[in-house]
Amino acid sequence: MTRPPLTTLQRIEAALTESWRRYPGEWATFGSLSAVYAGPDVPINVALGGTDEANAADRLPEIEAFFAAHNCPASLLAHSHAPPKLLEALAARNYHLSYLLHVYARKVSGGWPTPAFDAQPITPGEWAEFTPLAFGPGSEAMMRLNASVPGVERLGVKVAGQWAGFGAVIVVPEEQGGVAMLFSAATLPEARGQGIQSALLSARLEVARQQGATLAAVDVAPGSVSERNVRRSGFEMIGARLNFVQRPRA
Repeated sequence: MTRPPLTTLQRIEAALTESWRRYPGEWATFGSLSAVYAGPDVPINVALGGTDEANAADRLPEIEAFFAAHNCPASLLAHSHAPPKLLEALAARNYHLSYLLHVYARKVSGGWPTPAFDAQPITPGEWAEFTPLAFGPGSEAMMRLNASVPGVERLGVKVAGQWAGFGAVIVVPEEQGGVAMLFSAATLPEARGQGIQSALLSARLEVARQQGATLAAVDVAPGSVSERNVRRSGFEMIGARLNFVQRPRA
C-alpha cells in the first residue's frame, strides 16, 4: 500500500529529527523515535521523531532506560499531531509539559520583507563566544554545541562594528523533506527593536532558497516578538511543539 504524502507538520518533525542527528552525542533508536544524550544540562537531551506512529507509546520504557543510564530525566519532544494514546501514556508515566512552542511554516517562494540590516556569516568560534551574550547566562554549553554542528549556516548582524544579533539555518536535503529549519535566533538586549531579527529571517530564507529548500519552518514562543516577526515574514502557524519531561514519583 502506498503511504499517503506527509503533512506539513510531519515533514517538519522528520526534518527536525534529521537536523538534530548532526549534533554530537550518544544516539539510540527506538522504532520511529531516536534519543540523544549530548552532555549534562543541555536542552537537546531528548527523544524525538515519528511521534504520530502507532507504536510510539510502546517505546517509552526503552527511552527511559536510555536516559537513566546517563543519570538524566527522560524527555520527549512531540508535535501537536501526536495521537491520544501517546499523550495518555506520557501522563500515566508522570511526564509533564516543560515548554510549548508554536510551529510556523511558509513556502520558500515569493518574496519577504527587505531587510534593514545586512546579515553576514559568523564563524563557529565567534558564534560560541558571542551568542551567549544574547541568549543569556546558562546558554554557553548549548551554544558551543550549536557551533559544532556541520551543515549549519550561522549568520549575524553587526551594529557599530559589533555583533548584535544572530540566527542559524540548516537545510535538510530534498530526499529527506527539503525543509529549511530556522533556529537559534537572538539579539543583544541593547540592540532589540531595530529590525535585526527580521533581517536575519530574510537572510535565512534566502539561504533556504539558494540551497533548494521548498519549505521553511521555525519554532517560536507564543505571544513573543519572534512570533510577530515570523508572521510579518509570511509564516503561518501550523501546530505546536511540545516538550515533555518525566518527573520522579513522590
